[in-house]
Amino acid sequence: MNVLLSAYACLPNSGSEPGNGWNWAVHLAERGIHVTVLTRSENREQIEAHEREHPSKNISFGFVTVPGRLKPGSGIHYALWQMLAVGVARSLDRQRRFDIVHHVTYTSIHVPTQLWRLGRPTVFGPVGGGQTAPASMLEYFGPSRRSEERRSLLTRILPYSPFHKRWLGKMSAVLAANRDTLELIQEMGRADVRLQFDNGVGAEYLAGEPRLYRAVTDPVRLIWVGRMLPRKALPMALDALAMTRQRSTLTIVGNGLAEDAVRQMIAERGLNDRVEWAGRRLTWDEVRTAYLEHDALFFTSLRETSGVQLLEAMAVGLPVITLDLHGARDVVPDGASIKVPVTSPKAVVASLASAIDQFALMTAEQKNAMSQASWDFAKTCTWTTRAADADALYRELIAQH
Repeated sequence: MNVLLSAYACLPNSGSEPGNGWNWAVHLAERGIHVTVLTRSENREQIEAHEREHPSKNISFGFVTVPGRLKPGSGIHYALWQMLAVGVARSLDRQRRFDIVHHVTYTSIHVPTQLWRLGRPTVFGPVGGGQTAPASMLEYFGPSRRSEERRSLLTRILPYSPFHKRWLGKMSAVLAANRDTLELIQEMGRADVRLQFDNGVGAEYLAGEPRLYRAVTDPVRLIWVGRMLPRKALPMALDALAMTRQRSTLTIVGNGLAEDAVRQMIAERGLNDRVEWAGRRLTWDEVRTAYLEHDALFFTSLRETSGVQLLEAMAVGLPVITLDLHGARDVVPDGASIKVPVTSPKAVVASLASAIDQFALMTAEQKNAMSQASWDFAKTCTWTTRAADADALYRELIAQH
């Protein structure tokens, strides 16, 4: 089987969307499928360096160049890449006729792939982006509030776009990564959209067993992982930590803000002795080690398709304290988490603090049960499983075609 994998973001040894693109390619290839990865030319140097050291007979690459000086990763760069990718794909199709096309990154409903124009069965997703930040929580976006409001408006009017309806109608299968996006796609005329988590974890990343809590932990060691974007709501996490009654600490893993700004944010809340931050981006191995050294993941994103941090933490058996919102609501099992309803900022912060205290007071047996639920779920989300499911879907669509 020859698959054209559309992966705008695709890099070896990476996390987030570039890691997703890479893992789709590698694990489909391991099933004996020949995968041609269509990605952006900015990824070429790293990919080719990796391929020289780790050649694969089942993976090849096609690179799409967007002319000009547009910033890679920006919305307009991605939209232009989607249009230009069609020409490159047609050239590749003449060399190796594709049986199916699968778009995997970016996972955005806002700019659907145009590769259905090849006339091959096309899988779109899993995609997200149908979720919007709760209007009641926009104060945490600071100067980015207006931008977030514009994004929410754009998302809400997508069902009225004749272009999006037409494009989605051309796909052979559409997969949604969360319920918000699924419902939006249904509004756009695709009643047959399927719900599927968009992240995976390597089998080697899974812990050998769930976490074993032997006694009440004092203090509770929380870990917050992510890029410090406004929608990730790090200030809200710190506000909640400052309100806790039980002893607890927080380790921040990520970057994205100036060091002085982060240090000031911590100091203003009187948390210097309770918050640890390395002040730099950690390596993949360092992040996994950090998960293993903590008791629970604290996940506060106000807009998130799913959140790879959730799966990474559950893969090593960590319970999750999070908002009952978007991907976290849909993905994380109730038995593995404490989920806080989203109402007003004041109420949410108080509820998050209460959730931390609740976790701190749990018995070892209760925490062990949460860890078991986390680990059991993560075992169903390996990249090997993802690739097997995709293989079955490809064969189903090819037979129909």
